[in-house]
Amino acid sequence: MSERDAAIAPTAHYTAHVWKRLGLPYATMFATAEGARLFWTLRLAGEWLTLLTPKVPTMVEYLAQRHLLIEAALDDLSPDRIVELGAGLSRRGVTWAVDKKVRYLEVDLPHMVRAKQAAIDTHLPPRLRADVRARLELASCDVLSEELPHWLAARLADSRRPVVVAEGLVGYFAPQERDRLAAGIAAALRAVGGGAFVCDLRSTEGGKAIARARRGLELGIKLITRGRGSRADFLSEDDVRAFFRRAGFSSAEPVDRRRVGRVARTPSPARIWVARV
Repeated sequence: MSERDAAIAPTAHYTAHVWKRLGLPYATMFATAEGARLFWTLRLAGEWLTLLTPKVPTMVEYLAQRHLLIEAALDDLSPDRIVELGAGLSRRGVTWAVDKKVRYLEVDLPHMVRAKQAAIDTHLPPRLRADVRARLELASCDVLSEELPHWLAARLADSRRPVVVAEGLVGYFAPQERDRLAAGIAAALRAVGGGAFVCDLRSTEGGKAIARARRGLELGIKLITRGRGSRADFLSEDDVRAFFRRAGFSSAEPVDRRRVGRVARTPSPARIWVARV
């Protein structure tokens, strides 16, 4: 992940606005006017049609399922240290540092780290400052570099139940880059005695409902990312398991969608995976 440009990614603005609309804790700290503009641009550009088509999820429904399933997976794992790669403007780091008293490291590009720190400095309520200073750290690292395993292992060295999280990140990399990233994470976790990696991955299997959902989401992602979109999906869950095996993980299983109640009924080509070393 090199610093390709100095602007905050549209997806970071958009998702921050979605977390605010969903009423998630601390989300208002990171919501931006650009995120609101992108949200309504997508809605008026055609996403309103999905509101009339029950089997095609809106971006809000898709993102809500993804975000809440990752939260459920983290609750199950009960980590004492979390590192989130490509954290963007997520509210998760503040939430886990303040409400769950867990040490949290957010990793992103240098300009994104500066923007996130500025948002915290500007909007963090005084009553939360001690918890955030004690447990939340922001840092920059090239997640595709050869340095990642050593860099990550050094930051997980004093944890017993480390978890690495990547939300909305892996799918933007080419297959060889995905392999390199996953292998680096597995190597770091192995170096500290084991741990888990939680991320979202999309596959093409699932029948007509999932195919419709995937087409709708691909269009939405292209609009938000101004044409960039995401890379090719995996073919199946077996394909995903093979990806994790190649990287050096000992097991990998998707999180049960029923963990998030009503949101679980949203058809989605994405699953949240927990891979373990």
